[in-house]
Amino acid sequence: MKAKNQFIISIIFFFAIALLGLTLRAIPVFQLPLNFKNFLHAHSHVAFLGWLHGAFVSFVSYIFLRDKLHTKFFKFIYWFTILNVIGMYFSFPIQGYKLFSIIFLSLFLIGTYLFLYYFFKNKSQEKKYPSTFKFIKAGLWLQFLSSLSPWSLVFVLKFFGKNSNFYKFDIFYYLHFQYNGWFLFALLGLTFYLLEDRGITINKKQVNQIYRLMLIAVFLGYFSNTLWANPGWIFNIISMVGALAEILALFILLRILIRYHRYIKNIINAFSYQVFMIVLLTLFFKAVLQFVGSVQYYADLSFHIRDFIIGYLHLVMLGIFTPFLLILGYELNFFQLRKLSFKVFYAGFILTETLIFVRAILIWFKINFNPDLFNSLLFYITFILFIGVFFIFIDNLKTKEID
Repeated sequence: MKAKNQFIISIIFFFAIALLGLTLRAIPVFQLPLNFKNFLHAHSHVAFLGWLHGAFVSFVSYIFLRDKLHTKFFKFIYWFTILNVIGMYFSFPIQGYKLFSIIFLSLFLIGTYLFLYYFFKNKSQEKKYPSTFKFIKAGLWLQFLSSLSPWSLVFVLKFFGKNSNFYKFDIFYYLHFQYNGWFLFALLGLTFYLLEDRGITINKKQVNQIYRLMLIAVFLGYFSNTLWANPGWIFNIISMVGALAEILALFILLRILIRYHRYIKNIINAFSYQVFMIVLLTLFFKAVLQFVGSVQYYADLSFHIRDFIIGYLHLVMLGIFTPFLLILGYELNFFQLRKLSFKVFYAGFILTETLIFVRAILIWFKINFNPDLFNSLLFYITFILFIGVFFIFIDNLKTKEID
């Protein structure tokens, strides 16, 4: 099972969730007789587990399991997880968060445990890529921590109920340790891989500083997800410290990249370099938003105005992780990404983000607007994003042969 083929399948899921996203935008515009919440569950779960998780795992496998991808056990683990993602893609729209969807999600989590076991038993190259391995290892364990949430939901629902604060704490716990834990640590690890694989020796002290700061950020940062419940000012302080730790870690990373920027520009594609810099700046912006969200007024505001949360999550998923994965796949010759495809996708992302945040600000300042007009604009702009993803999907069919 080649890592490239894993990435190809992840791109297919990327296209599939774009289709679901377009459907979600179409439901209020055309009054489609579909359950919005059920489709939203399918969209979010497959985005996290089919596209982002699958793509990150393909790169992790490529670096550390390259000689162990053809075993029967690895193929079983891989296809076991993929089939369960496909199961979620179809079961969530039909029945929502019920029996079959829960079964597919539970089996998927078991598949991630099997991958975790297989990874640590068969890993190699960790001495060649020490900084990369440090962050990937932490990311995989943070993924394991995030997986405790779905299992605990059964007890939370039984003893506290779906409308309780504990239920929301549990959901936010899962999301936080997925994207601020597993995905973000994997992104940092793969960034270091690009440097280490091209012969750049990174200062060990700086790597350890980034690592420790990011661990502080991920564990303290979780409490920013609880502020809407007004747990007390001490949790605002804890959340601020977490956000500041992430900002400082990114600043140290930026210093490393600036130090080697001339060399980096010579060893990777110029377009890739530009996108990597945009991703890093967006990461800074995300951390700043997290710091601002630690202030109780803004925590309450973002919780009550749903578009702020949607805009933030799309910023992270479509503005940080997705561009990074696409450009990394391009740099490693996993597929032939055209600049036009990426630019159409990114233009669609920028336009949808702008409209989402504009609507949130209008609600914030209690300025009247036509909701039907906004829904229509969001649908047509999302169609631009969808076309970009479709172009990327077509590019994905033009792959190069790699080991």
